[in-house]
Amino acid sequence: MDKQIWQQAAKRLSGWQRTMLVSHERPDGDSLGSMGALRRVIELQGRRADAFLFDEYPQRYQIIKPDGFIRWSSDEDTGPKGVYDGIVILDTCAWNQIKPAVDFLKASPLPRIIVDHHTTSDALAKPDRDLHIADASSASTCGMIYEWFEATGWPLDEQIAQALFVGLATDTGWFRFSNTDERTLRAAAALLETGARADSIYAQIYETSAPARLLLKAAMLNTLRFEAEGRLAVMRLTQDMFEQAGAKQADAEDLVNEPMSVAGMVVSVLLTDYGQGKIRVNLRSRSPEVAGCDIDVAAIARSFGGGGHRRAAGVHFEAPLELAESQIVSAILSALK
Repeated sequence: MDKQIWQQAAKRLSGWQRTMLVSHERPDGDSLGSMGALRRVIELQGRRADAFLFDEYPQRYQIIKPDGFIRWSSDEDTGPKGVYDGIVILDTCAWNQIKPAVDFLKASPLPRIIVDHHTTSDALAKPDRDLHIADASSASTCGMIYEWFEATGWPLDEQIAQALFVGLATDTGWFRFSNTDERTLRAAAALLETGARADSIYAQIYETSAPARLLLKAAMLNTLRFEAEGRLAVMRLTQDMFEQAGAKQADAEDLVNEPMSVAGMVVSVLLTDYGQGKIRVNLRSRSPEVAGCDIDVAAIARSFGGGGHRRAAGVHFEAPLELAESQIVSAILSALK
């Protein structure tokens, strides 16, 4: 990414005394890390930044300092109170991932900066008003934010390094996924030099789960079935499973990856039924070097109005669970032929 675009974004951001930060629903390490790091540097520069979440803060990401995040009020269809000078949207450029804020954002005349590494892109930016920085070759939005710091000379402190490292590590499966490249590893090394602690971050995210998450995983695995001679895994989660396990939506993060440890697996699918005909489908696929074939799950998701990355994608259905499963499985089986 050209340094000039980052410098242009920094100049624009520096003119905003109060900035609104927004990312996608069901926040993950990359969205929280990028918001946390950007909020921190804005505050170090003597200005104010408010980072908004549409969901409860996930317990596993306490290391990113959750006290600085604000819950978007669902009963305020005009958006949050307060006077803002600009909006930064991070780790998404899709209206269906920021549904609670759609009406507010479409009506708002505020200038915005969008930073995202996904291939799916809606018209969230107006060319004559906004700055849209997209880089699908980046493994994470936190990696892009690190390059923003690098291009502008913004100071990195331990808190920022921790936040950015979380996004780098989680979006690459702790540097195991095929999107792990030299850019990511160089950034990770620099963040470690600044004070990020890989051991404590890993322990916080992956070794402090509530018992409810394990119970939810067990319930999900009880629904597991294999298709296409073991190359496709299909699983379900329902509201009853969440309630019986005492689990929250955040406890389901990454569970779609469970079958990917099976030899010969190519694609894993997890369908989550949120009730009232609302289904979330998570998709994962293996790299062709391992799987022997190249299944682009983002392309499959896009065919149903979703999106994401080649190896990790998602889509929403408003349909009965059985119908959603039938349609998505049929599309994957066609791709596997």
